[in-house]
Amino acid sequence: MKHAGRLAITCLAVALLSACSGEPTAPAATSTPDPGEEAAIRGLVEQFGRSLVRVALLAPDAAKQVAEQYEPYVSPALLEAWAGDVSTAPGRVVSSPWPDRIEIRTLTRERSDRTVVTGLLVEVTSAEVASLGAAAKIPVRAVVQFSEGRWIITEYAETH
Repeated sequence: MKHAGRLAITCLAVALLSACSGEPTAPAATSTPDPGEEAAIRGLVEQFGRSLVRVALLAPDAAKQVAEQYEPYVSPALLEAWAGDVSTAPGRVVSSPWPDRIEIRTLTRERSDRTVVTGLLVEVTSAEVASLGAAAKIPVRAVVQFSEGRWIITEYAETH
């Protein structure tokens, strides 16, 4: 019992010293967006997910397709990066399976103007279209930020 008391006091002292050290700490990502923001963010990511099928990454005009299809959803910097190197952009690579939608799993607000969205990119073939099934589900992560009066995707990656 004597050791347990010393351990508790030591842990408390370490915690207090850490809190008083003056070192900046990152804000905890513990909140979710308010209902209006959540609906806007969900809508943005889901619409973006539905647009992926319209970009054929192996087409000669893939960069043009990326620019046209993703402009409403992603930041100019991300759009420029993808158009400059379409191999880094999301979209349809082969005729089947093709990207159908993004199923959102979590939204985590990091700051008032920044939310991280995780989900699954659902790929389908003609066999899954009727049943709303999936040929594949690929984990994805998107960062959505409020900029210039609207929510916009600033980062997007498959996270395998």
